[in-house]
Amino acid sequence: MGDPSPSQRRLSRSLHESLIPLVVVAAAFGVGFPAAASSLRSWVPVMLAGQVAGVALTISATELAPVVRRAQPLVIALGAQWVVMPAVGYALFRLAGENLAGQGALITAISPAEITSALVAVIAGADAATAAALMTASVALGCVLTPLWLTVTWPRTTGFDLTSLVFELVLSVAVPLLVGVTLRSRVALVAAHPRRCLDLAGLSLILVVFVGAGQARPLLLSGQIGEAAGLAAALVAAGAILAAVVAVASKRPKPAALAIAFPLGMREFGIATAVALAVAPRAAGFGGLYGVLLMLASTTAAASLRPRSNKNRSL
Repeated sequence: MGDPSPSQRRLSRSLHESLIPLVVVAAAFGVGFPAAASSLRSWVPVMLAGQVAGVALTISATELAPVVRRAQPLVIALGAQWVVMPAVGYALFRLAGENLAGQGALITAISPAEITSALVAVIAGADAATAAALMTASVALGCVLTPLWLTVTWPRTTGFDLTSLVFELVLSVAVPLLVGVTLRSRVALVAAHPRRCLDLAGLSLILVVFVGAGQARPLLLSGQIGEAAGLAAALVAAGAILAAVVAVASKRPKPAALAIAFPLGMREFGIATAVALAVAPRAAGFGGLYGVLLMLASTTAAASLRPRSNKNRSL
């Protein structure tokens, strides 16, 4: 069969390619139907696993191996992410008086790299393997570092079970990450359908946002919504500045520098929403708000940076 016509391509548009408006719709439905959203709360770890697995199924160990062997730039980027962004999040948390908006900002700041950041980096013309390796390493480290940062920064009067949170993140993030990369490396059928795998990730993220928004009516319908939007914008800006500084300081070719910049600057708002549901459910809507601003800013930046001569590429 020949290539699909333009009209056929429009009809077969993938779910993950329409993520921004769908995240907005999911958040609106969550706020409008909180009972339905609440009924799905126990399934959030499964949704998170689907989100991680969907992206992991597009990444092979063969692609990651050469980058891991030259790991110094990744180590520097990971160090910057896990020190600077938590500090920014804690500063916003204290500035907001530790209210719901501040809690959401802190949890988002201590979350790992956005799992779609490698794909956004490729749109900008980045080296796919480097971006995928950095994103994968950040998500894996987040299973431990996100809960540890919570123990350091969270108010002592608001308790949470550290062991349970680590265990939940290992099961819903680390395990599907490992399984997804393994299957992509060994099963040819998986490699042939990356768009469907990314649709799984997109659908899972939409469901997480739906549940989070339902739990977050007190934040989204309160007088703190303007403050939350401001804190979310501040986090997006802080991530962009940190990414630009580290990318320039790395003195690497543009494709490698961009591959470092996007995962470093983008926080994983699906994981942030899931963690908030476990720790501070009333603040869970912040992740979706941040996610909309982040995806708008990052995709716009990627499109402007992409060399015109580049053709579409995928991980």
